[in-house]
Amino acid sequence: MAERSFTRRRLERIVDDALRAAGVLGVRPTPLEAVARVAGIRGVVPIERLPFDRARILGALWFAERTVFVDEGQSEPRRRFTEAHELVHALCPWHEAVLRVDTEDELFRPTVTALEAEANAGAALLIFQGAAFAERIAGEPPSIAFALELAAEHGASAHATLHELVAMHASPTALLTVGRFRGRDGALPVWRAVDSPAFRSRFGSAAERLRGVMQPGRELDELAEAARGSGRASAVLRVQDRSGRPQRCVAEAYYNRHSFLIVLHQEALAPRAAVQL
Repeated sequence: MAERSFTRRRLERIVDDALRAAGVLGVRPTPLEAVARVAGIRGVVPIERLPFDRARILGALWFAERTVFVDEGQSEPRRRFTEAHELVHALCPWHEAVLRVDTEDELFRPTVTALEAEANAGAALLIFQGAAFAERIAGEPPSIAFALELAAEHGASAHATLHELVAMHASPTALLTVGRFRGRDGALPVWRAVDSPAFRSRFGSAAERLRGVMQPGRELDELAEAARGSGRASAVLRVQDRSGRPQRCVAEAYYNRHSFLIVLHQEALAPRAAVQL
């Protein structure tokens, strides 16, 4: 955890410095072309111009030519994220030092995986304006409606926005990314769980605390099915905290035709009805 926090702080400094140098700190959506100039990128071109096999490649950075290649067949939010990902590779000098060196595969693969994770985290910082995002969301509810507003402001997908909103929010909040097709056990698959520090402190890890909640007949499963038909659905639940005390929470589900995005956050107001989660 300490190492990841250090990397996050280092990425935040690099991104904030790049945004300031480009003169776009606070400009939403982030003008990535201005950041590209600061990163020394000579051009951002279609992936079709990549001079080697581009099968299954959404984006690439040719360090020697300082050129970014992007698959323009992606949705606009996804294309922007891919471009931002490659710009982070260019902004982080240790990425080039590693990625341009041939290494034994069994040694190199974990390093590359770590660098790709850093590039994803840095891309989110670029898209959401780095440390300024915390100021933007301060005092606002971690709701689906607010996330969609933020997505439009930042030129990002609802999924990426919800991920960043939940991870950085000051209140206890968690996000489940849930597949739309049921498994052999009848449950919807939980692909990923993200939570805020406040959620982990009060309820424990979302991945552990919410395990098994997408079984048929469970409250969040029924919420997802309601969203399948209407696009969005919400309910008030009662969730036990780490000490066993029930806490009032709001659950919201958003269906994007690929997956269900389910947000759970603590509700300060007394609910009209509550169920045990």
